[in-house]
Amino acid sequence: MQYCVQPGCSVLVRRGRCRQHNQPKLWYAQVRWFRLRAQVLVEAAYTCAQCRRVTRTLEVDHIVKHDGDPTRFYDRANLQALCSTCHIEKTKRGG
Repeated sequence: MQYCVQPGCSVLVRRGRCRQHNQPKLWYAQVRWFRLRAQVLVEAAYTCAQCRRVTRTLEVDHIVKHDGDPTRFYDRANLQALCSTCHIEKTKRGG
C-alpha cells in the first residue's frame, strides 16, 4: 500500500489516487458545477477574460489547476470565462 498521489492526502491506496481524488471528471456533471459555471458566465457578461471577445460559447477555466482538489475545483475566485481559442492557448502554455 502507498499514499494517494494527491499532494497532502494521507489515504492509503494500492496505487495512484484515492477514491476522492480519482473523480474530478465526475464533478463536471454535478448540479453544483453547472450552477457555478452559469454564475461565472453571467458575471463575466459572456466576455472572454483574455481577448474580451463576447460570445455565448465561452468555457469556464480554472485559473490555477485544481489537480483533484475539490476546494480549488469549486473556488469561484479560481474560475474565469475564456473563449475556446484563449482556453486552448492557455492549456498549451501549461495553465
